[in-house]
Amino acid sequence: MKLMVSVMACLVACTACDSTTSEQVDGIVEYFDAGSIVPVQTEIPDFTGIPDWRPVNPADLLLLEVGDGLIAIELADWVAPNHANRMRQAARDGFFDGRSFYRVIDGFVAQGGRGEEADSVELPQYPTLAGEFTVAASSVTFTPMIDDDLYAPQVGHVAGFPAATNEAGDEVWPIHCPGTVAMARDNDPDSGDVEFYIVIGQGPRHLDRIMTVFGRVIDGMEHVQALRRGDPAVNSGVIADTGARDIIVSARIASDLPEDDRPAYEVMRTDGQAFHDAKEGRRNRTHDFFFETPPPVIEACHLPGPVRIAQTQLDD
Repeated sequence: MKLMVSVMACLVACTACDSTTSEQVDGIVEYFDAGSIVPVQTEIPDFTGIPDWRPVNPADLLLLEVGDGLIAIELADWVAPNHANRMRQAARDGFFDGRSFYRVIDGFVAQGGRGEEADSVELPQYPTLAGEFTVAASSVTFTPMIDDDLYAPQVGHVAGFPAATNEAGDEVWPIHCPGTVAMARDNDPDSGDVEFYIVIGQGPRHLDRIMTVFGRVIDGMEHVQALRRGDPAVNSGVIADTGARDIIVSARIASDLPEDDRPAYEVMRTDGQAFHDAKEGRRNRTHDFFFETPPPVIEACHLPGPVRIAQTQLDD
C-alpha cells in the first residue's frame, strides 16, 4: 500500500455543513445555515448562457461507478500524460472493477486502488512511473490571477485546472484543491503505479509538486464525499473491515463506451473573457449583504473551471 504522507501531515481540518437556505448575490448562489448569516458552503457561480465552453474529450474522461453514483474525472494529459495513460490502461484492463476506496480520511483524501490485502499481490502488476510534477509553461496556456498565494509566486488556471507557476514563470503545475485526483506513492518520488487519491477536504497545498496530479473530478463529487470514512488514528485511515469499504463497481474511459451511453461535459474556458469577468465579480463583492467590504482577493481553489452537461445532451 502506498501512503503519500504521514497521519500527522494529513490531518487537515474541513468542516462539512448542511445548507438549508440560499440567496442570490450578484449572480452567485450563496448558501447559509438556517438561523445564521454566515456562508457555510462554497458559492456556486451562475454561468447560464455564457458561450465560452469547451467539450471534454471522451478519451480524457475517466468514469468511476460507485454504489452511490457516477464519478467523472477529466484526465490531465497536459501535465501527467504517463499517469493519465496508466489510468486508461488500468481501466481498460478492468483492474479497478471490484476494488475499493480503502483509505478515506475525513477532510483529507479518499484513496483507492490495489489496497493492502493478501490477494492484492495477485492483481496485475504495473511498472512504477516517474513523477510528473510540473510542465514547461511554454507548453500550456496558463491564465494568471492577480491574487497573492501562500504556496506559489503566482496562481491561475490551465484548461480549468487550478494551477501555479514559479518565480521565473517558466514552470507550471496543478495545485491540490477539493476534487484533485493524484497518484499515491512511496517515499521514492518515482514509485507511483495504480494507487490514486481524490482530495475531499481543504486543499493540502503542501503536496503541490510533491505528488503527481493527473486529473480532477468534474462531476459526482457528492458521491466521493459520501464514501465511508476510516479512523486516521488507526492504520493511517485504512478501513480494516473490508466489507465496510465502498466498492468501485467499474472504471471506464468514456470513449470506449457506445456514443449514446457516454456522459458528455463542457468546461468553461479559463482563458476567456467570461471567466475573467467571473473572477472579477467574485473578487469585488458589492452586495448589501457585505456590510463590511471583504478584501478584494480570491483563492484559486475556490473558483475552478465551471463544468456543465454538454448542451447537445440537454437538447436530445
